[in-house]
Amino acid sequence: MNAGLEPKSHGKSTNAEALPLNHVNAQREESSRPELAPAVAEGIRRFDARLERGGYESFDPYDIWGTKYGVFSRRVYYEKGKIGLPLIAPILLLEMFAPGLRGHFVRKERFATADGQLTLAYLNLFKCTQDRKFLEKAKGLGEDILKYSVPGYSGKCWGYPFDWQNNRGLWKKNTPYITCTPYCFEAYLGLYDATGEARYLEIARSIATFVFTDLKDTPMGPDAAAASYSPMDETKVVNASAYRAWVLFEAAARFDLPEYHAKALRNLNFILQSQQPDGSWLYAVATPGEGFIDHFHTCFVLKKLFKINQRLKSAAVDEAIRKGYRYYREKLFRADGLPKAFALEPRTQIVTLEMYNFAESITLGSLLRDFIPEAFTVAQRLATTLCEHYQFADGHFVTRVYRGGFRHTFPFLRWPQAQLFYSLTNLWVASQKGAQP
Repeated sequence: MNAGLEPKSHGKSTNAEALPLNHVNAQREESSRPELAPAVAEGIRRFDARLERGGYESFDPYDIWGTKYGVFSRRVYYEKGKIGLPLIAPILLLEMFAPGLRGHFVRKERFATADGQLTLAYLNLFKCTQDRKFLEKAKGLGEDILKYSVPGYSGKCWGYPFDWQNNRGLWKKNTPYITCTPYCFEAYLGLYDATGEARYLEIARSIATFVFTDLKDTPMGPDAAAASYSPMDETKVVNASAYRAWVLFEAAARFDLPEYHAKALRNLNFILQSQQPDGSWLYAVATPGEGFIDHFHTCFVLKKLFKINQRLKSAAVDEAIRKGYRYYREKLFRADGLPKAFALEPRTQIVTLEMYNFAESITLGSLLRDFIPEAFTVAQRLATTLCEHYQFADGHFVTRVYRGGFRHTFPFLRWPQAQLFYSLTNLWVASQKGAQP
């Protein structure tokens, strides 16, 4: 039972050649470059070594909820509220105290969100070190991701390998999602940029075709529309529109597709008009039970707006990012400087620290290095804290911390191990002069 273990202190690496630290030391000779803390470089190396040993299959925090009992208990909970608490309690207790027992009910799987971000992480490491073994790892992941794309749509797309019961109903296994698919889109664009192989660009265009064709638009004004989360719904989730708008803007520029640009503009207008006067975004607009404000979904929106504006150069988008970041720093960090999960909670929370929030804050700060320098300073501090206090000697990270300081340490690649690894490599890229992740 791993849930209560404490991270061990850093010892000598067991894979000293996995990541050449002389490359980091060379960076420090140029005073114009921000430093990558030694603990962060070691953290990257440790996690890469763990992946070498353990591979890319993983359990997931939501897999147990996709069992028949999990689906039933969540459905009752969403329909009946507190009456359903006794039904979901056994799974909550299993997750907290014996997460490894899920192996009796579910099996390890591959996850597009994780594999896409691992691909991007290895492309970052190739960029930083020019060591081709990292490029080969990225290419291998790219081949793997293709094998489990979801068939039957206009282009390649990905979802989760389990049923997902939520407050909107049951979304079946392998329903493609806009929150999964863009990481694969970005991964194949990255593979094309690193190799020049046209097949990767063709895959990315296929993905963009799915995003353009199969997702729905809900009108939210004369020039605005909310993008759906999947081909099956008509939700108004703000970060879903941000993911979609970015893919479509990028595809429009890469492939000269003005109709993609036009549709992306409508999604972008929805995001901009959904921003609250204080700079925040609710998770979803006009949706009962989803009017909360949380850390990592706020990061998703800010990240995608920044990436979009690398193409658009819009003053209105710049202002939305600045306003959103001000709210984010004021309301979504604790007094001790660590990420706060919610500014507006949907329900009572038992988690005090969610490592997914560390990952998204580090990546956001890496992106905003030159636009909002404070964000990069925050990212550096969080990355060092993460690797010094929340990473184990074998390379994996704490998943979350519950009230009372109890730590969940069972590793899930999709949440948040891959995101943390990717974020640290983003920080390394951003720590190089003139580079952007």
